[in-house]
Amino acid sequence: MSGPAYPDYSTRIGRFSLRRLSVVQWVGVMVAPLAWTGQHVVGYGVGQARCEVGAAWNIGFDTWQLAILAAAGLLILISEAAAVTVFVATREVNYGDGPPDDGRLAGVVPASRLHFFATAAMVANVLFLAVVLLDGLASVFDSLCVQS
Repeated sequence: MSGPAYPDYSTRIGRFSLRRLSVVQWVGVMVAPLAWTGQHVVGYGVGQARCEVGAAWNIGFDTWQLAILAAAGLLILISEAAAVTVFVATREVNYGDGPPDDGRLAGVVPASRLHFFATAAMVANVLFLAVVLLDGLASVFDSLCVQS
C-alpha cells in the first residue's frame, strides 16, 4: 500500500510552480493577522501619544487612525487576493476519497493542503477585515482621553 504522492516543488499547477503557489498561500494566510496586529498596536500607541499628559505631540489623531486603517485594509485585500489565487489554482484537487487518478492533481498532498489553507484564509481574511474596520472606525468615532 503506497502513501500519498509528494511531487517535486517545481511541478506546475496552471501557471504557477508548486513552490511559488506555496509562497502565495502563506501570504494569504499570514498577512491579514499581521496587518490587524500592526494596526491595533500602532493605533493604540497613537492613542497613548495623544492622551499623554504633559506631552505636546500635536498629532492629528483621526488622520493617523484612518491612515493606519487604510494601510491595514490594503494589506488584507492583498492577502485575500493571494488566498483566492491559490484557491482557484487548486480547485480541482483530489482529497484522496476517490479513484487514484481522479481529479487534475491526482491526490497530491501538498496541493490539497494548499487548497485547504486557501479556503481557511479566504474566510479568515474577511473576518480580519471586519475587525480592522471596527477597530479603526471605533477609535475615530469614540471619545478618547476621557477621565472617569
